[in-house]
Amino acid sequence: MSEHFDGHFPEEAEQNEIGGPVLLALIVLTMSVLIIWAAS
Repeated sequence: MSEHFDGHFPEEAEQNEIGGPVLLALIVLTMSVLIIWAAS
């Protein structure tokens, strides 16, 4: 079923592959802002 879904929406599969690093970068950026804000 997941194979059919990935084959049906290849652009969404590509977005999922890119989503990991992007999500990680957003989390790191958010944590950095919170740490700077908390330290000031």
